[in-house]
Amino acid sequence: MARARKTKSSAKKRTKKAAATGRGSKEAIEKRRVARHLNTLLAGKTSRPKLDGRTEKRRQRLLKELKDGKRGKPIKPIEVVQHVDELLKMGESVSSLRRAGIKPRRTALNDEISETVSNAQKIYGFERDAWRMLGLDVDESGKVAERKRPGRKPAKKKRAPKKKKA
Repeated sequence: MARARKTKSSAKKRTKKAAATGRGSKEAIEKRRVARHLNTLLAGKTSRPKLDGRTEKRRQRLLKELKDGKRGKPIKPIEVVQHVDELLKMGESVSSLRRAGIKPRRTALNDEISETVSNAQKIYGFERDAWRMLGLDVDESGKVAERKRPGRKPAKKKRAPKKKKA
């Protein structure tokens, strides 16, 4: 029995693969987002840009992972910072994250941690507020400090009434 010969067109069909996400290239996704944003601005529907469906689902997933972890396990510190950074870029604020039930972690600061966080900040370029979820403050120059929570002021002592001299 004779086999059919492979032609160039059938070989090309095999080499072309759809994107792994099934949504097309990153450029096409970006074009759709820009087009939606342009339509929203020019149509005058809302002053605050609404997230598209995929972005809203991603926002919900990031919030859920920050709160509950992945597969029942808490997420790693770098993932916490990455998730918070993405949420901040989507328009969330640190206070809205707290209202959503995400509690900041406590981090005991030492020289090694300080140096590593500083290097991570230089490499990744996270929003500075993203580090607040690990209990750290990072300034513009990359210096790291432990986040100081403003403590309560001590209660004023009540003075004992003066005794009247008779």
